[in-house]
Amino acid sequence: MVVAPSVFSSVIEQKPYTCMAIGPSGVDLPSYLLQGQKAPGYILVEGQKPKAWYWEGLSVVEDKRCLYFETIHLFPITEIATTKRSKALSLLRELAQSLYSLPKQFLDLSSNTLPLWRIWGIEEGGFLILSQDLADLFSSCAEEDVRYNMVSAWVHHGLHTPFALCDQLVQLLYFAAAGFPPFGALETREDGFRALPLSLSSLNLDQQSTSFIDTSLRMSLSKQREASGNLESQKALTWFVEATKNLQWNLQDRNETPTYEAMRDVPSSAAFLDNQKKRSNRSIFWRKKGWIVISITFAVIMVTWFTTGRIKDALAPPYTAGMVAEQVIEEYYIAQNELDLQKMEASLAKKVKNPVAMEVTNLFVSRQTRQAYEGITTQIDPNTWIANGKPDILEGTFLYGVADVRVRELDSNNYEATSVLYSPYPYFEDQEKTVVNEGEIVIFRYEQVQHFGVGVSKRGWLEITSLENKALRRLEDLRIPTYKKQSQAIGMPQ
Repeated sequence: MVVAPSVFSSVIEQKPYTCMAIGPSGVDLPSYLLQGQKAPGYILVEGQKPKAWYWEGLSVVEDKRCLYFETIHLFPITEIATTKRSKALSLLRELAQSLYSLPKQFLDLSSNTLPLWRIWGIEEGGFLILSQDLADLFSSCAEEDVRYNMVSAWVHHGLHTPFALCDQLVQLLYFAAAGFPPFGALETREDGFRALPLSLSSLNLDQQSTSFIDTSLRMSLSKQREASGNLESQKALTWFVEATKNLQWNLQDRNETPTYEAMRDVPSSAAFLDNQKKRSNRSIFWRKKGWIVISITFAVIMVTWFTTGRIKDALAPPYTAGMVAEQVIEEYYIAQNELDLQKMEASLAKKVKNPVAMEVTNLFVSRQTRQAYEGITTQIDPNTWIANGKPDILEGTFLYGVADVRVRELDSNNYEATSVLYSPYPYFEDQEKTVVNEGEIVIFRYEQVQHFGVGVSKRGWLEITSLENKALRRLEDLRIPTYKKQSQAIGMPQ
């Protein structure tokens, strides 16, 4: 539920006033904000010129620190999600047309956001827009939950600046429909500001209006530039007014609003929110502990760089010494399945590049890190998986490696190896759009053909003298069901 400052009537020094709470009674007022001449706000009524408005003073009323001023019947803009919900579209269109008439200096959109405590509806019609000075006073005095709901919850990063006000009004339309800001939840912000689509909610909002809101909130920068050009943000509101003129708004008033968390109980929203929470948790992990993974990766890469050129001397002769050519090649693939870079390169001649060295290193580091932090081994050898009857796998694990290796001799020193590669990575561009459903993982399969040159080293054993990828052909993807890791419940004392 969005918490807004309260507004009420009271008598101060035997005269009726409207009071607007800015914080608890004991809050310290920042003196630097109260010095000098009062900056005006503006009353905006459709068809009339903006009218300057001034507040009278400050007082403690009903145990709240309040601004007071001549009686005016106000309501917070947040009521468009409750008692003014049925009029939300018309109110926001009127607000857009009203803001258009205000100067850029007054609106002060340096943060690309107009704090909601600056926007007040007038019951008789029109709006009161408070000055930025009063917004700063609110920000200094308000409690944290109010400050978040009035400002931070509406910040949308990565916008084309002139489109900022248009985006905020679309956010308010979303808020009126859903009952919570589209980017207010931590999971949403950590997930790259990916709002829960209204189309996945249980609302019965007109389909055209639903599509407009969902599409506008994920509009690309190029589309934002096309909509607003290089106009001042309040002048670009003509786009919002024009884009919403034919929309239908068929939602009813209500007394309470649902929460973002309550949407997890809506079947059409649950899968999206569960996936979003996973993405959010990964984002938080990498932000807080990513430096550990990076440090480990860097250490492994440095060790690999330092040691791979010396492996052959350290393993003289290598463990493949005495094997025939076909066996040497097969051992290369076995080592790949084990994510063992040293074994892979043990039989490579000097200056022969391992084409999957970086991929194997990254998977090795990821596997070891997850094993250290979560106690699970993420990589599964596809040969083991096939031998076990292709069972479901633990959520968060994947198949990686080669199977069905077939080696044939081309001539006395050259061999062709054909195998099936299993990988969680898409190697073709169109595979990146593959949809992954809840409760499954997609493993990409490829038939790969590689040519190996095999010769006798100076020390008398066979080694791989060349390695070349010749072909990579897509096979049918695997959709493997996953299951969740069972956690042991801990009984709490009664």
